Amino acid sequence: MTKDTVIACARLRDWFVQDALPLWSANGYDHHHGGFYEALGFSGTPIHNRARRVRVQARQIYTFTQSTQLGWCAGDALAAKAFDYLFDKACPDGGNRGCVHLLSEEGEVLDNRRDLYDQAFLLLACAARIQAGDDRARHLADKTISFLDKELKNTAGGWSENDSAALPRRQNPHMHLFEAFMALYEATKDQQYLINADDLYALFVEKFFDTKRGVLLEFFDSDLSPAEDQQTIEPGHMMEWVWLLDRYQKLGRPVDETIPKKLFLRAFELGTDFQKLLVGHVALSGPDAGKGRRVWPQTEFLKASLIIAQTDARNDQLDIAGLVDKIFETYFDLPVAGLWCDQHDGNGAPVAKDVPASILYHWFEAAKQATSYINDEENL
Repeated sequence: MTKDTVIACARLRDWFVQDALPLWSANGYDHHHGGFYEALGFSGTPIHNRARRVRVQARQIYTFTQSTQLGWCAGDALAAKAFDYLFDKACPDGGNRGCVHLLSEEGEVLDNRRDLYDQAFLLLACAARIQAGDDRARHLADKTISFLDKELKNTAGGWSENDSAALPRRQNPHMHLFEAFMALYEATKDQQYLINADDLYALFVEKFFDTKRGVLLEFFDSDLSPAEDQQTIEPGHMMEWVWLLDRYQKLGRPVDETIPKKLFLRAFELGTDFQKLLVGHVALSGPDAGKGRRVWPQTEFLKASLIIAQTDARNDQLDIAGLVDKIFETYFDLPVAGLWCDQHDGNGAPVAKDVPASILYHWFEAAKQATSYINDEENL
């Protein structure tokens, strides 16, 4: 499997570096109003007059900053300009309460709620900009964390969904906070960020991971008891936790090593469809083909497969080269290189109407993990 996997990993990385990054750096930024576009059309041109999620701005800043640091593009000037835009337009009062939720194309605030998921990606962008030497990023990160602890901290554990304490509570924002705190620690070596990550790992083990059924629970009541009447399983998130737990362990933190394998095997068992790709949502009895599948679960499937391959290369569920082939045959089967079809229906037919910018972050992490696999194999 190793030779075929290395070739597949190089193929995906090269697509990201040679096709996706140049296209999105050229067409993905609004030089008139500032900020990144929410989506491109299938011709590669921007979709105008669409509200902009602040989390997408943060994801793009992170992606272009990190890609520059890896030598994959010269995108730091673009990321710096976008961080100026984010700070000025989406972080009122210098970020004393983190970031707002939604901006207009002209940069006006359309929704000033403080959403936990948004704050997680704001912190991830700050981690990247700290590494790039932007002094504001550390201050903004610490102000945001202070706001979270002051206004959103929940006595049952974790943080509330937003500043209106909406229900149900979700594991997803906490998963990305776990990612962000690790990134902040890597950027600063400040132990407090790692302690924050420790708290989130404990929350994952105690509340989010259902040991008995081997699944990741998504929705919770105010006291973090499972909201069973609203519960669905997202195999992509289960795969994403495999990747995050590996990253956490590489920081020297202890991880119950049975959990990543359980997550991977259960996500594969419940979530793969007739093409051996991951569907979006499943019931515990199996996938609901009518709900179809998006592209981002496949990036998490690939990342998790590469992690599992490090210690269990003979795992019957691993076909990394085959997975990459299917990604190219389905999601990348478009006239313009560097784009993707975000969604297919339950029969595998493409149904996406445009190409969301939010997914570039997922491709970056997949390409980065693929590169790590290649480097590990070359050093054996």
